[in-house]
Amino acid sequence: MGGVPDDLGLMGITLTGPIALLFPGQGVQKPGMGRNLHDRYPAARRAFERAEEVLQMPVRRLCFEGPLEELNRTEVIQPCVMVVCWAAYEVWRESYGFENVSVTAGHSLGEIASLAAAGAIPWETALLLVKERGRIMAHAAGEQPGGMIAIVGLDEGQVEAIRIEASSRGRLWVANRNADVQFVLSGETAAVEEAERLALAAGARRALILTIPLPAHTPLMGGAAAAFRKVVDRLQLSAPSIPVLANASGEAMRTVAALQEELRLQMLRQVDWARTMVSMRAMKVRTVVELGPGRVLASLAAKHIPGVDTWNAEELFIDFADSPVTA
Repeated sequence: MGGVPDDLGLMGITLTGPIALLFPGQGVQKPGMGRNLHDRYPAARRAFERAEEVLQMPVRRLCFEGPLEELNRTEVIQPCVMVVCWAAYEVWRESYGFENVSVTAGHSLGEIASLAAAGAIPWETALLLVKERGRIMAHAAGEQPGGMIAIVGLDEGQVEAIRIEASSRGRLWVANRNADVQFVLSGETAAVEEAERLALAAGARRALILTIPLPAHTPLMGGAAAAFRKVVDRLQLSAPSIPVLANASGEAMRTVAALQEELRLQMLRQVDWARTMVSMRAMKVRTVVELGPGRVLASLAAKHIPGVDTWNAEELFIDFADSPVTA
């Protein structure tokens, strides 16, 4: 991996290594996701078909048709997004391979997809892990309700001041540091609602309460994290074939012990995606490919990694692909 030549030129597109494969998390879902890949590429169709067998869920109906209200349920979102990631990965594997792929990473839920992409866990096992993760988190939403709010356009000091003031209404933490001026706060509902008011008053470009009815990536997820840890401890993990960047630190994970520790504490720890991008810069990543719905992570990389070329699955395999591939 990460060998010579430094350029991959297939499907009429040249991708320059080192390449990072990225996988999105919850929040990118929408009806229709993955349908174009499924209809165009046999490899993607096989992934969807196998996923339905493994998960015992109507994944294609949920991904392609929704309705959005059903797709937004935590126990549905997570496996469905994971399947789209798998389908995109399979198309990548057949089209480009791994000659210049030097690193992989995923945001929250997507971190599990990154482990599968690095060969640390079979994709089918990863699907079942994500299904159980979604079930545990959905149960947690009933036991420990809460919420999350995305704040864009304020710096870390301003967001911390908002968090402290809003904490007078309830417990609140920084759950995601996605970039220098893009954060997610998570905690008790009243505190989240107060943070929205304070952020808008402070001049945030955006302050959006997310459709996630729980305080993810905070200590309030202790019960869910304990349940998930029992599932993680039963996994048979392998050392990754390429480094996986950890959500909590942005550092490269290369051992089974590091992967286990990351998964065990995933629900409790902050996602520091800004550090992940710092690591990609240090690794001199030249191309970022986001394999999954949307291009949230590719767009962040385009803004914060100088000179990087960014693609998402739809662009790479549908919009700019050569003649259609059919069965």
